[in-house]
Amino acid sequence: MAAESKLFYLVELIDDESAEIRDEIASQLNNYGLSLEEDLKNLSRELHPDKMKIISPILSKNRRRWLGENWNLWFDSENAFEKIETALDLIARYHYGSFSTPMLSKMLDILTEEFKNKIPYGDEFDLSNFLFQEKGIKGAKENYYNPFNSNAVFAIKEKKGLPITLSLIFILIGNRLGFDIRGCNLPGHFLSKIMIDEEIILIDCFEGGRIIYENEINEVLDYPVESVFAALHNDPTAEQMISRVVNNLINAYSFINDDGNSVFFSELLNQIKK
Repeated sequence: MAAESKLFYLVELIDDESAEIRDEIASQLNNYGLSLEEDLKNLSRELHPDKMKIISPILSKNRRRWLGENWNLWFDSENAFEKIETALDLIARYHYGSFSTPMLSKMLDILTEEFKNKIPYGDEFDLSNFLFQEKGIKGAKENYYNPFNSNAVFAIKEKKGLPITLSLIFILIGNRLGFDIRGCNLPGHFLSKIMIDEEIILIDCFEGGRIIYENEINEVLDYPVESVFAALHNDPTAEQMISRVVNNLINAYSFINDDGNSVFFSELLNQIKK
């Protein structure tokens, strides 16, 4: 209760007329610790939007600090799917706040169970249809550079995301079902890849689960033959796929002129051992 009273006092003075007082309050909030965002929830009714606008940069700084301290959690896992899931969960927690984000794993588990109950003997194509047709998860063609389009939790909740975000959801749920779904790391568009009787079949999750068969790849995909061949026959690692997600975040934050986050995610990208 004492801590809550102190925080209420600090918030009340954050927009004081005195610059000296404002600076002192900002300093104390900066030193409050990573629990600031969670503790502020109890004061949400008293928080005027103008006060929140002043506090927001401090919360953003705390989130960057939190993610920076936890970013290496996914590095040491020997399982590629665990690496991908942990990294995506960290990014989601960063966007929503580390104390309030629903666990990505739970959301993937729910979708997996729903699919199994609906189509007990379904295959990869059934899963693609389930996610990108029945559930309506689709490519974010409007507001493409919204950073949340790289957030797997957002993609499931709001039913939209970037190509690699949707593909990784497809891959992670497929792994839970025992399916062998891989990535196809084309230069300008990430796809999912499955093998049927040694034939490569691509799934475009961004385009509603469109199926692209191997004999039509060069006709459908407007990329140099060398790039297509390399993407088809070299499965991207977990590190390469998460690097692409982080690159998308860097580009998104640059597009909206958020230099703080663009630089921050560039630093995270440099830590990934590809």
